[in-house]
Amino acid sequence: MEDVLYGFLKRNLPGLEDRFEFDISPDMGEAFCLSWRGDRLFVRAGSKVNAVHGIYEYLKKYCCAQLSWCGNRELHITELPRFDGEFSRSWPQKYRVYMNYCTLDYSMCWWDFERWEKEIDFMAMNGINMPLAVVGCEAVWFETLLEFGFSEKEALSTISGPAFWAWQMMTNIEGYMRPESRDYVYERLELGRKILKRYLEYDMHPIQQGFSGHVPVLMKKKFKKASIKLKASWCGFAKTAQLDPLDPLFQKMGAAYLANLKSLFGFYSFIACDPFHEGHPPKPQASYLAAVGRAIDKMYRDFDESSVWVMQAWTLREHIVKAVPKERLLLLDLNSKSTPAHSNMWGYPVVAGMLHDFGGKNPMQGKLEEHSKNIYLTLKNGGANVLGSGLFMEGIEQNPAVYDMQFELLTLPDALDLDEWLRDYIKRRYGHFSETLYRAWLMLLETCYKSEGYSENNVGSCLASRPQLMPAWTGLSCRVKKYYDFERLEEAAALFCSAADEFSGSDGYQYDLCDILRQAMSNRFYTNEAAYRDAYKARDAKKTRALMEEQLELLSDMDALLSHRSELCLSRWLHDANALAENEREREYFELNARTLITIWGDYYSDHPHLFDYAWREWSGMIGGYYKKRWQMFYEECQKHLENKTPFFFIKGNSYPGRLAARKFKFGRKLGEFETKWCLLRSNEKAPVDSDVVPDARALIKKWSIGGKSRS
Repeated sequence: MEDVLYGFLKRNLPGLEDRFEFDISPDMGEAFCLSWRGDRLFVRAGSKVNAVHGIYEYLKKYCCAQLSWCGNRELHITELPRFDGEFSRSWPQKYRVYMNYCTLDYSMCWWDFERWEKEIDFMAMNGINMPLAVVGCEAVWFETLLEFGFSEKEALSTISGPAFWAWQMMTNIEGYMRPESRDYVYERLELGRKILKRYLEYDMHPIQQGFSGHVPVLMKKKFKKASIKLKASWCGFAKTAQLDPLDPLFQKMGAAYLANLKSLFGFYSFIACDPFHEGHPPKPQASYLAAVGRAIDKMYRDFDESSVWVMQAWTLREHIVKAVPKERLLLLDLNSKSTPAHSNMWGYPVVAGMLHDFGGKNPMQGKLEEHSKNIYLTLKNGGANVLGSGLFMEGIEQNPAVYDMQFELLTLPDALDLDEWLRDYIKRRYGHFSETLYRAWLMLLETCYKSEGYSENNVGSCLASRPQLMPAWTGLSCRVKKYYDFERLEEAAALFCSAADEFSGSDGYQYDLCDILRQAMSNRFYTNEAAYRDAYKARDAKKTRALMEEQLELLSDMDALLSHRSELCLSRWLHDANALAENEREREYFELNARTLITIWGDYYSDHPHLFDYAWREWSGMIGGYYKKRWQMFYEECQKHLENKTPFFFIKGNSYPGRLAARKFKFGRKLGEFETKWCLLRSNEKAPVDSDVVPDARALIKKWSIGGKSRS
């Protein structure tokens, strides 16, 4: 038996390792076929990924299995049901791509190899065969800079920290929260090598990080004759430098980078780079852009004739694309909107993508009916040269139903029947079908999971917003508004909870009950805040005090509720950051990264924290230790001015200009000082443990009249 397949079985189906036989035949292509040979399940497939995908499809169909990041995080299979004949499938998607650069930091930056191993198994089960493979490429950057005259200290100063490295790979920043020791670089290298090795063992096609001319600003001083220009600031951060792809130094440095990549990791054909990502080229002329395309393609082709340039369609430039032969370019349409907007990518091969979540935030949201139509099928029927499907979310570990559907669509050529899928999902998610849970889910499809009236990347949270009378935005881009009937979602929460006696032993049920109630209570905070605004404007100090106390109590109750689920705890995030570190100094450094990313995203006292609250999280610990304290500061200030009949001078702080302007006022400075100090805190968090959410859920539904009328 193949070692990687045996290892998969041992980790995921312990005790059943000897009940399988495998025949991996590349001639089968993108397919699997399962049948019984005596007491063994015989798995034939075109690759090891496809074999594992076939096993998971069998487990879903015959064992009612459902694996997720959020509840149901392990398989519990003790026997293998038999079936007659063969169970087989094939699919047209040659490539099933996984991960956005941002996913690596918003969700994965504190993973050790044990956690990566689980994820890679999960990828294989869902048929993913083209994952992003860029963990550890700090070492490639570091060693290349040493070749070009940088000291170790200078090279280290250009590397961004573990929670921000993704944006350096996307050419947006340089040296933000830089590490102090070269040891960090080689720790990342070791982890990246283990990840890549496992990808290859599974017959996956890893996408490695290429070179697009993003270089340290210091290069301008070291190579004064080279054409190196500063790019416009990204989100207010310091400008970065771009080496012109037409400068001779570009080919020289690119070749050195690729040689180091091969030396440190090996080279596996698919190489990613996005010239002028989220920025502007130094020259807009078509002839210049075409020359850039040819230059980058030449660099890759000269290094390895089999190389394929993988380019995101996020900031696509037609003339760069058209300068590259079609067989040498693969375009990733992250949200599948660029393909129809650009003449079906002019016939270039494209991967149809789903981009569901910005920042790793966790509101219940996702256009399930729209997703069920299968964007791969839509683009293909529209005439595009679609070679595969991809999941390009910025963060994972939220909205399990959305991802269960999306993973299924990766190897599905047709649309899904939404009702049929939902009934099957309920059975797999909770252990058996329930008419009560089905009716609750229909309510969720009417509300948070409806397919119209909102952008599923930009749903905001009132409680996670910077406090003001009625926040319009959470951070830079999440709109705070009533997108659906909140009372209807509360009805769904109460109905869902009514099935607790039947399903309390289901881990999927436990998580979903907690999450649905979290969303209902978050919505209630919004509703109450609208009442608070009206009372404040009416100068009703008695009513504002009552509402203040209610809002703070609601936040405390939410914080306690979410503590039952480790997936919804800040302590898990901080514990994992500390556990990954090799020493105390690194633990302090990692925790600063971890806290900053999900809050201010930058230094409050400088002019570059455009992305503050972009990665908000309705988590236990975040609500009680950060959001509640901000609101308490705000409410107490409001109350003081109401009762003293004095004006409250405070600029709304949710827009970036408003946030900067707020620093001119005493309370704005006070709020900013709290946020910054919170990021500097140190914890000794233990890994959180799941506990029964049902008693608290029932008590809170009764206390807050969830599904009934608001107490206010």
